[in-house]
Amino acid sequence: MRLCMKLMFWFWHHFFFFRLSLLLLCSSLVQCNLDQLTWTHNVLLDLSGHFHLAWTPREHDILFQMSAQTLGSLAIGFSPNGGMAGADIIMAWVDPNGNIVFHDRHAKTTLSPEIDRSQDCTLFGGYENDTHTVIQFSRPWDTCDPEQDLVLGSDTVRLIWAFHPEDPTSLEVLPYHGHQRRGVRSIYLREDSHLSVVKQMEQTGEKVQNWDVVNEKLTLPNDDHTHYWCKIFEAPQLEGKHHMIGFVPLIEAGHESYVHHMVLYECHVPDDSTDQYFAHHVNGAGARCYSPNMPPEWSYCLATNTWAWAVGSEGETLPANVGIPIGENFNGATYFMLETHYDNPAYHQDLVDSSGLRIFYTSELREHDAGMILLGSEVNFLHLIPPMQESFITVGRCTAACTQQGLDSDGITILHGVLHSHLAGRKTRLRHIRNGQELPMIAEDNNYDFNYQVSREPPSVTKVLPGDELLMECDYNTRSRDEPTFGGLSTREEMCLGFFWYYPRQKLADCRSLPTLQSLMKAFGIDSIFGKSFEKLSVFLKDIGGSQDSNGASLEDLLNILASETGSDLSEALSADSNGFARPITEEDLLNKPFYTVASDPPQNQGISQSIQDYRNFMSDMLLKIRIKTPSKYFNRTIGEHFALMNWMDPEESRDIQDAIRFGDHSSLCLAHGRSPLIPYEAQPYPKFLSFETNETKCHILNHTHLLSKYTQTRRNPMNLVDLTSSAIIKRPFCQTIGAVLLLVPFTLS
Repeated sequence: MRLCMKLMFWFWHHFFFFRLSLLLLCSSLVQCNLDQLTWTHNVLLDLSGHFHLAWTPREHDILFQMSAQTLGSLAIGFSPNGGMAGADIIMAWVDPNGNIVFHDRHAKTTLSPEIDRSQDCTLFGGYENDTHTVIQFSRPWDTCDPEQDLVLGSDTVRLIWAFHPEDPTSLEVLPYHGHQRRGVRSIYLREDSHLSVVKQMEQTGEKVQNWDVVNEKLTLPNDDHTHYWCKIFEAPQLEGKHHMIGFVPLIEAGHESYVHHMVLYECHVPDDSTDQYFAHHVNGAGARCYSPNMPPEWSYCLATNTWAWAVGSEGETLPANVGIPIGENFNGATYFMLETHYDNPAYHQDLVDSSGLRIFYTSELREHDAGMILLGSEVNFLHLIPPMQESFITVGRCTAACTQQGLDSDGITILHGVLHSHLAGRKTRLRHIRNGQELPMIAEDNNYDFNYQVSREPPSVTKVLPGDELLMECDYNTRSRDEPTFGGLSTREEMCLGFFWYYPRQKLADCRSLPTLQSLMKAFGIDSIFGKSFEKLSVFLKDIGGSQDSNGASLEDLLNILASETGSDLSEALSADSNGFARPITEEDLLNKPFYTVASDPPQNQGISQSIQDYRNFMSDMLLKIRIKTPSKYFNRTIGEHFALMNWMDPEESRDIQDAIRFGDHSSLCLAHGRSPLIPYEAQPYPKFLSFETNETKCHILNHTHLLSKYTQTRRNPMNLVDLTSSAIIKRPFCQTIGAVLLLVPFTLS
């Protein structure tokens, strides 16, 4: 026993001094300067420029630098909902002796955050000068501390921040930072640095030109909270093939809160020249999208997306090996349509806007032609979310039949994409199915923010092959709503869409779905209805699903049947004539319009007392008046009355409705450029597959070897660091490598 104890003492004695010697050696070998770090992302967290955050995402952890105009404390936190309660917080300050006090904390309430039992962040260094305090540290994506830390990853993060002009005098009771020295901002921490087109140009020296597509002094309506405006543009006339490689948004100063998203569409006409359709529109001011005043030929633009921007994004850049071709002669488009979504919920008056996009293009051709595919749910009232739901999942499917017909045998490689829903959206994801087996998720965001929508890359190289199926899922919260939410363009309606860039460019442009009428009837317990309205609606849906043979008869039949069976008057649906006056809408107005829109408002200053109604809202109102035939317990009840009498608070009933819609048959929309159908608009069953299960642990423990990276810190202002781990205080020289910091960790004194 004594021999064993002597051997153990000898071992730990020599091991301690070996590690200590190595630590001193590492500390003495490196000169330090915080400015030598290269940051891939930089943001100002407040409008006054007082708090700045920089970060670099790495495989296992994130490097951070927080800087604030203060000689007191500063902190950032990761919050599940944007509030302080429940937040994971990192806080630091430089004390009067020049020591850095650095804590990993958590907030149970809105009061002082508590110091974590486990200190999971690694302090690299920092300083305080005459005006600012700067702190550098790293934080694992997963700290393995679920009780007091949040797992970071591919989800949007509500990042909270605060600073105080003075150092705390207590570690337990911290001074209140005040309303003016705090804030919250949504951030996507895994965003790759290549998404900055300007940085790529600076690094490669590539010869790049730019082309601005902007609205020109567009007067926004004073009485409409949602406004969609469309304008036609012609691409620059170029000699030879060119590639578009990226864009940045051009938002008019002061209008950041009004411009919600923009989509640039390619305009293609099947088997015809686009000049005769679009050339005469190029110099026009544009038109209200999806209204009776929008020229019907503009619908040809709606199948092919080129660029998509949403609030929160700083633009997009394609990787160096791909580009989107310009010009019909080069497998691209000559004419484009810019759709701008303005959101003005406060009805601010007399807004005039000139926002748009700046497109970058080059004559130095890339290896591959790229394209964008639109995924998810078609946007109309058949996309339905019940009220009073904590969580309700819908799905839009890109079916196996569509990818089989629309993709070449080698398939496509997904580059990145934007996940999009509206105000009720909480989670979004794009799932990937092949041969009865689910593959790794292509993209997801389990903390979706309507006001922050940036592009996401798949976690690994992702190929989509012919016969694969893509499921675009959206999870909604409608607890505060007492009526069903339908699909539509208004922010108060809903969407579930994915805009994904890929290469090489294919004929498939639009791959979405909607539940069939039979699936919806089953979900709501309806066996049959009186009349033939649903029969006519099915025919009409098939027509707008891409049929090029439609002569408008299906819509005319549907409107006549709906009017006769519901007692509605078609003259109640009004439009605006060329002089801006209200008039009854005609079948000719309806035939060539997309099957979704926002309600039109009366023209300004025309003295029209009756609001102009959009025919699709009018149609959905008529559909709600259809009467149920069976089952007998619902006999002669209108569909609208049926919705009103349902017990939406019953979780089992709501889940049954969700599953019936989600897993029921869907009509498959499968369109090539110019809205040419690739397969018939017909019902397709939900795919049968085994769900994907990852073998990776969710707890990514910080790899010490990984931390010995190219990033080193060197001295700027001599001082000591204070690292509070448990009850220990360790003072050490400021200048040291990351490896030296790690070697200190096991020797916490007690």
